Amino acid sequence: MDRIDAKKIAVALSVGLVLSSPAKAATNTPREIDNKQLVVDFYQALDAANSAGTTAKQARSIAERFLSRDYVQHQEGASSNGNAREAFVRNAEAVPPGPPPPAMRTPARTIALMAEGDRVIIIASRDVPDVGGGTRPVFIFNMFRIEGGKLAEHWDALPSAMTKPPSDGTGQQ
Repeated sequence: MDRIDAKKIAVALSVGLVLSSPAKAATNTPREIDNKQLVVDFYQALDAANSAGTTAKQARSIAERFLSRDYVQHQEGASSNGNAREAFVRNAEAVPPGPPPPAMRTPARTIALMAEGDRVIIIASRDVPDVGGGTRPVFIFNMFRIEGGKLAEHWDALPSAMTKPPSDGTGQQ
C-alpha cells in the first residue's frame, strides 16, 4: 500500500510540475515575421526621410514601395475621397523641407510589435511638446493588414495631444 501511495504522489507531483510550468511563448510563422518586418521597414523609411528633411521628396517612392495600390486608411477625420495611397502622398508632400521640430527629431520608440495572420499591430511612444516647454510621451496605436507583401489597410488611434493643443493639466484644452 505504501508503494502505491508513493507512486500516486510521484505521478501527482509530475503532473503538477508540468501544469505549473510556464507555457511556451507563441511563435510567429515565417509570413508573420515578414509582415512585422514590412511594418518596421515602412516606419524606418519614414523616420529616415523625416530626419533628413526630405519627407516630401521621398513620399511617392515610400508609398509605392510599401502601400498597395488600393490601400485603405481608417482614421477618424481622414477624408474618404479618392485613393488613400494618393492621400498619403499628398499629406507627406506637404511636409516642409528641412529638419523636423526638435521634439519630433527622435524616431518613435516601439513599445509592442505583434502579428497574427495578415495583421500587424505596432504600439509606439513619441515625445511631444508639453505646456511647460518640455516634452512628454504619447502612445500611438497602428494596425495594418498585409496583402501581397504590401500594407493594404491601416487603422490607428492618435492621442488628442497629437492633434490638439496641450492640456493645461486640468483636462481642459
